[in-house]
Amino acid sequence: MVTNPSRKVLLVDSTGRGHALANLFQRTDPAVQVFYGPGNSAVAEERVYTVPEVSLTDPASAVRFCQRQQIDFVFVSHIDALSRGYVDFLNASGIPTIGPDLAAARLEKSKAFTKRMLKRHGVNTPRFEIFDRPGPAKKYIRELDYQVVVKADGLCEGNGAYVCDDQASALHAVDSIMLARVHKDAGNCVVIEERLFGVEISIFALFDGKDFLLFPPALDYKRSDDGNTGVNCDGMGSLCPHPLVDGAILRQVRTEILEPLRVGILRDGLNYTGFIYVGAMLSDDGIKVLELNVRFGDSEAEVVLPKVQTNFVRLCEGVLHRTLGSVSLETDAKCYCNVVAGQGATTRLGEDGREIRYPGWPYGDFEVGFPIFGLDALDRDNSRLFLANVCRNEGRLVTSGGRVLHVAGIGDNYAQAAHNAYINMEKVSFRGMSYRSDIGVMYDSSDSRPRQDDVPRQEMPEGGYAPPTRG
Repeated sequence: MVTNPSRKVLLVDSTGRGHALANLFQRTDPAVQVFYGPGNSAVAEERVYTVPEVSLTDPASAVRFCQRQQIDFVFVSHIDALSRGYVDFLNASGIPTIGPDLAAARLEKSKAFTKRMLKRHGVNTPRFEIFDRPGPAKKYIRELDYQVVVKADGLCEGNGAYVCDDQASALHAVDSIMLARVHKDAGNCVVIEERLFGVEISIFALFDGKDFLLFPPALDYKRSDDGNTGVNCDGMGSLCPHPLVDGAILRQVRTEILEPLRVGILRDGLNYTGFIYVGAMLSDDGIKVLELNVRFGDSEAEVVLPKVQTNFVRLCEGVLHRTLGSVSLETDAKCYCNVVAGQGATTRLGEDGREIRYPGWPYGDFEVGFPIFGLDALDRDNSRLFLANVCRNEGRLVTSGGRVLHVAGIGDNYAQAAHNAYINMEKVSFRGMSYRSDIGVMYDSSDSRPRQDDVPRQEMPEGGYAPPTRG
């Protein structure tokens, strides 16, 4: 397939993942023009243009832009847009669009819908039950002889799953979700799922509505604090390739997860194109699927997508023409380690002179608008910078949200990649900046102790911080 040298793409996103996708388009195709909407005005890359008039919640804004700019195709990768029927609206307007439609987006929007779909089509997943009232949910928990994870059914920005160590914490999770309604309507229903132990794996594939193309799996660090402690959040960092994945596991992923998932999507009549993210656990009982997302993971996008060397415009053309089954994916041999910088705790004096404390993301309220320093000092030979909640204010870059930016280190091994991520992150500063210091350490899900087995050791680079990435 020959790529049109004047391809114009609209990418609908505004996150660090969106920046990584824009970079993938631009880096692998020397002629493509990427219009990033609403995008991020702080992103400054060749042939990437921010389009603030495109709204995540108003697909008509994208249609108007596409018609005015003669856009060739649209790639929608933000759940806020996907869960509102963005793809349906663009397709109905005659605009070639990649992304799941509203019905298919339920695979992320509703955990109950997903669990039923996985069970119906024989995809290996932990035991579960679904409840729409707190009384029966708590009665079920009291009858169990194993630990559980309690999940709010709807979208919760990555913090709707409660991993429970005992019955009391599980009962409290039900009360928080269904009675205190900490997640509002997302907690109208709960999934109570068997808790698994092992190492998590993030699986990504591009789907053309007929066939999957597998991308390199990654290891995500979902907990907010060092030692894999703290609260679940969207992710504080990632490693790619996944340190435990080998050919045998990849064959399992294809045959036991992606193939039955592909068949299930087709049999259920779901109109699905674009990336699918499978969150799974490598356990003693095989690979089990924990969740599905209908877009690329974030913080994994910042370590997986930089590995890709295949022209991404051509891959998207394969999706649009349903010829992805005849395409292969070329990736580099490097290791990548992504460390997330978030807006941590800050204090200020109120009008009455009393100190006001903000706990910071992801624990609660946080401040924004702090100048960011040191980005120009990053070594772009051994790291990549991806901007999330950053904006321009009077010509300078300032913080604008909880997860601020990503620094992905590159190396010939995991230790070198982690070393380069932290050496470069140390050059960055803003008020209240917070990040984990142990991205690259291997942990079991059962506790916060580093793994001492299964993973071959890597040599540490001389000087500077280099976490024990292999145990």
